[in-house]
This record gives sequence, C-alpha cells and structure tokens, in this order.
Amino acid sequence: MESRLTKTDGIVLSSASFGEGHKIVRLLTDRLGKIEASAFGVRKTKSKFGSKLEPFSHIRLLLYRKSESTLYTIRDADALFHNDGIREDLHKFLVGSAVIEPVVRFVEAESEERGLYDLVAWCLRVLNEIPEQKAIYLLCMYEIKFLSEMGYRQQTSTCTMCGSQLSPDETYADSRRGFPLCSSCRTTLSVRVDPPALKFVGWAQENPFARAYKVTMKDETLRNVRVLIEQLYQNLFHRGMASWKQLEDTGKVQ
Repeated sequence: MESRLTKTDGIVLSSASFGEGHKIVRLLTDRLGKIEASAFGVRKTKSKFGSKLEPFSHIRLLLYRKSESTLYTIRDADALFHNDGIREDLHKFLVGSAVIEPVVRFVEAESEERGLYDLVAWCLRVLNEIPEQKAIYLLCMYEIKFLSEMGYRQQTSTCTMCGSQLSPDETYADSRRGFPLCSSCRTTLSVRVDPPALKFVGWAQENPFARAYKVTMKDETLRNVRVLIEQLYQNLFHRGMASWKQLEDTGKVQ
C-alpha cells in the first residue's frame, strides 16, 4: 500500500489564516512542485512549528495526504534556513516578495520544477546575506533567470522577428513582438534597450547569484533593465508584476 506520508524540502511562499489558530501554507517544494498544505495550530503560542512557516523560510517537511482530492497536511517541519534577514529589512522583504510573485502567479500547481526550486532557494539565501543596496541587482538577475528557467531564455545577438544580426546600439524590446528586435522590426510601442542593459541580460543568464555582490549599475541602466523585464513579462504572460511598484514606493528604486 502506497504511503500517504511524503518527505520533501520546501520554501514558504505565503500563508493565510483559517479557523482558530490554523494556516494554509503555499509552498514550492523540490519533489512536489508548488502545493498548498494545512498547518493546524500553527498560530497558537505553543505550536511546534514556531516561525518555521513564515514566508521565505526554507524547511524540511513531513506531509500527509489522505487522497489526491485533499490538501496536504504538515505533520512536521525542520528549518534549513530561516532567512530572517529578509523579513527584518523592509527593502529586502519587498525584493523577496518580488522573487516569489512570479512563482505564485505563473507556475502551475504540482508541476515538478526542480530547477526552479533550486533557483528560488539560492536567490533567497543570497538575498538574506547580501548588502541591502545590492538586493535590486540580485532581483534583476533573478527575473532574467526565472524566465530562462521557464523556457524563455533570452538570446541577445539576433532579432527574434527576422533573424538579422543585432547592433548593440539599435536593439529594442516590445510587449507584443518580444525581445530582442532590430530597428527594422521595432514598432511605435517598442522601447530601446541600451548596450549596458543588453550586456547585463547575457551576463545575468550565465553567472551565479553570488556575483550580484559585485554589480554596479547607473540608475538609467537599472531603469532600462526594469523596463525590459516588464516588456518580457507582458509579452510572455500578458501581465506585468506588481512588486516593482511597491519597490518604487519605498523611494529606493526609481
């Protein structure tokens, strides 16, 4: 008889209260993909879970599921990485929320994505330790890597429409036609991608998150990278991201 218990590692994406002292926890796991699980009594003072089920926590879980039509229940959880540094800093918290947002919105439930799980886990670990002023560069790296992991790797040498070689000084992105575009294929809706921003896209796809410590970027280049990422999300998913607006409201991102 197949066991109804499953051991898996997971990242807490979000949680919502229900009933008296209980929570529904949304998780990205290494074995089961994105799931929801109930945690009974987690909000009570003497709960065995403590702060382990807070957003951004990286945990080892024991799950129970009676049948495929029911929610998982969290029977036990051990902390691997608390990532408290993210929750204790407003700017890092908003960056962490931006890391999680596309997983919540665009990743199908219970679709095993081990590469995506590793991507999110490593990004949050680096975010927990990185200086606050470097967190936005880490987020830009993550957004580009996320799209690549989802099957939309960005090449930067030829036009996605006509296949012609691109000039770094004449490269564009478009929410309808995609990226990159040459000057002949651009439309009135297209935005120009400056050479430093174009170079960053290629660099971000090839380098580990830890390299974000060394990134320096002019404000105008950061804005250009941000606009490019927005165009990509609109082109691929037909929706933008709310998290960038929250970051702008803090005044630390223009």
